[in-house]
Amino acid sequence: MKLLSFSANGTVHVGVAVAEGIVDLTRALATTHPQIRGTDSMLAIIESGMDVDTIGTQSLDRLRNDRRLGDYLVADPKWLPPIARPPKILALALNYRTHIEETNLSFFDEPIIFAKYSCNLIPHGAPIELPPFPQIVDEEHELAVVVGRNCRHIRPHQAPDYVFGYTICNDVSARDRQRERLKMGQPYSYAKNFATFCPMGPWIVTAKELPDPRNLKMEVRINGKVTRSGNTSGMIFDPYEILAYCSDYTLMEAGDIISTGTYAGDKRLKAGDTVELEIEKIGVLRNPVIAASQPWPNFTADKPTGPLVREHR
Repeated sequence: MKLLSFSANGTVHVGVAVAEGIVDLTRALATTHPQIRGTDSMLAIIESGMDVDTIGTQSLDRLRNDRRLGDYLVADPKWLPPIARPPKILALALNYRTHIEETNLSFFDEPIIFAKYSCNLIPHGAPIELPPFPQIVDEEHELAVVVGRNCRHIRPHQAPDYVFGYTICNDVSARDRQRERLKMGQPYSYAKNFATFCPMGPWIVTAKELPDPRNLKMEVRINGKVTRSGNTSGMIFDPYEILAYCSDYTLMEAGDIISTGTYAGDKRLKAGDTVELEIEKIGVLRNPVIAASQPWPNFTADKPTGPLVREHR
């Protein structure tokens, strides 16, 4: 199934994308499976361990047979991130050899893991806001793994049993700040966690619908023009190896998300762009890019990196 989160009348609902359009799965399940609770939250559905593919299909089939499915269609959903506040978002740096080669950085024998903050999540259609000072800002088109249940110290061959599904993450990155922080030994989290720098969506494709993500075509379009393309087969560490690795150093929890790295090519974003990230069998994550709406008073406005504005004391 393709599961999404959206708001309706001020409340959060879970939807499902089907041939007829977007169905309000929260309302559908309340009608066909009233005994099931917590269906208004993607995280609750994941944490419950329910077989949402089977139950959801039963619900849709029943409504179709009763000729009532149209009553549950949502014409213009207000998109939300697939999981509003996942327990944690981890991401990988330098997981494609082509990206290592273009950056002239070194390959390591272990994945390089950093954190993305859930407060910076934005959904399909929401604007990426650039900082109000000179800055090279790049999109980073990445396959993201959604963890289905808690795991610790698993092996890669076990990992598929712990995957709920897959989505698309744009690991937006402020490159000047990243290079500055590289000199300080902390290049990733700071430069990749400006507000709005984590677009994700449009939905989660469940592992039952997409059982193996290791050979999927990927493409970026900016203003309708293809700017780069790749394939998940180019990963150094595949999604199962990554999940197993992460489960060794920390508890991986239901609803966690791991963004698995990007590939080579021109990634530059500027105000006025519309960026589309597509992954085969998943879909398209689309976001406009806008200029900053207000100054950042603690940052020097005319320089791409430091110094921090200080108050007299």
